[in-house]
Amino acid sequence: MFHKVFLLFLLLSILPLVVVGTRITLLNYRTLEHISQEMNTSMELFLPMFERTLQEGVTYSLYVIIIVVIVAIFFTASIVGPIERLRRAAQRMSEGDYSSVPEIKTGDELEDLARAFGEMAEKLERTMKELELAHNQKRVFLDIMCHDLSNYLSIIGGFTSLLMEEERSKERREVLEVINKNVRRMEEVLDNARRLARLERGTALELRERDIRELLLVVKELFSQNGEAERIRLELPEEEVTAEVDEIVEDVFLNLISNALKYSKDEVVVRAELRGDRVRVSVSDYGPGIPDEHKQTIFERFWRLDRGGVKGTGLGLAIAKSIVELHGGRIWVEDNSPRGSVFIVELPRRHAD
Repeated sequence: MFHKVFLLFLLLSILPLVVVGTRITLLNYRTLEHISQEMNTSMELFLPMFERTLQEGVTYSLYVIIIVVIVAIFFTASIVGPIERLRRAAQRMSEGDYSSVPEIKTGDELEDLARAFGEMAEKLERTMKELELAHNQKRVFLDIMCHDLSNYLSIIGGFTSLLMEEERSKERREVLEVINKNVRRMEEVLDNARRLARLERGTALELRERDIRELLLVVKELFSQNGEAERIRLELPEEEVTAEVDEIVEDVFLNLISNALKYSKDEVVVRAELRGDRVRVSVSDYGPGIPDEHKQTIFERFWRLDRGGVKGTGLGLAIAKSIVELHGGRIWVEDNSPRGSVFIVELPRRHAD
């Protein structure tokens, strides 16, 4: 920025001088030429006088240019210097350092700007401390709430299961079964909430090279317990599809396939392939699909698209998104053809050290 302001000031100062000097030189030459014609004498008699005048003009112009350069340097430094210090302070503020506000004493608008900048930094620092305190309090509250509620739910679930074993009345057993089902559902909500909180804290990943095909085979096997594995069709390449991932990435595929099975009565197609330095996994279903206006919001926490009365906590896709982003990847949804949705996950094959 310094050299730009300096050149601008220099041009604005020297260009008029060059133009005026050139104009005066031409006028002098024409005047001497006119005098020589009036006196009927040769122009060569006046050339020495013109050359001396030209030399003196050039000399004075050089002096003026030197003075202008010195003034330009001082003027530019007085403007650019404080602005550059403010820029560096703003950069440090973006990194979390709010104590490096420069003190500028120029007696003009720049000093007012620096003062306002300092006040902004103080308010921003106070706000960030308040936000950090509130976030820590929320996290502690969430941990305590999840822990205590889990204990109470375990007690309720245990007694409900015990009563179901001893109850002979069909109607009462059905009521107890509803209670037990909702207890498990609440435990699922709490478990997902704890998992999402850990992910948002920046949980460290244990990365190692894994074959994504094997992870998908393991996930498919989990659905054999409820008889849904037959509806999952894996389309995997023969060669290895390796990537440096944590085993928690299984939860991403488990969630996407589980959602696809819930929202579609047809088969679910899972594909894995290499895309340069990334691995792509897609989960396609033939369900009702997702409107364009909801393709982003479905990944927000506690947001659910009500389709066909399917139950859910609204946290599954938010957790999947957090896991994928922790791996440096991305997740999104597209329309399937002729109907349904395709959830796509891309993960980097290698992570920078």
